Amino acid sequence: MNDFVPLVPVDELPADLRADYDATDRPGLRDFIRMMANSPDHFRRYNEVYGHVRYDNHLGPRLTELVRLTVAQTTLCQLCLSGRNADAIAAGLTEEMIGELAADERRHIEPAEDAAVNFALKFATDHTAITEQDKKALQTYFTPEQIIELGLLCVMCMVGRFSMLAGIEAASCAVPTG
Repeated sequence: MNDFVPLVPVDELPADLRADYDATDRPGLRDFIRMMANSPDHFRRYNEVYGHVRYDNHLGPRLTELVRLTVAQTTLCQLCLSGRNADAIAAGLTEEMIGELAADERRHIEPAEDAAVNFALKFATDHTAITEQDKKALQTYFTPEQIIELGLLCVMCMVGRFSMLAGIEAASCAVPTG
């Protein structure tokens, strides 16, 4: 943790954020809640939108998690990288898939997932590198609604860049290995 944005003392958290804090045993997530509690109303709005984009979309849990982890690999946010969605794992997400997200060739994912991962990787690192061919690939596999959801998911996941600036990283957020 650094001095860029202080952590709100636990006993000063608003009741709802204190409940979120108490509900997790992940120290990195606890620090994130404490940091974001400096602006509790905006944090609540962020959480509401992020929750819908991440869990109530038309992409499915496996694709959502592949995209989220792709963006996390670009932000280097250990908190983001360490989490795994149980529904995505149940839908077939593996550490082999995750391990090749930034690779030139992704052998363990479906073509639609590859198009989405490619988009997320370019969107998170250099959006001007997204080509017409990349856009056509998305249009081949996804509806306009799903493309919007992919874009919004990428945007929302990039909060990891801010978390890294603020020093929200901990050894307790170890990244799973396959």
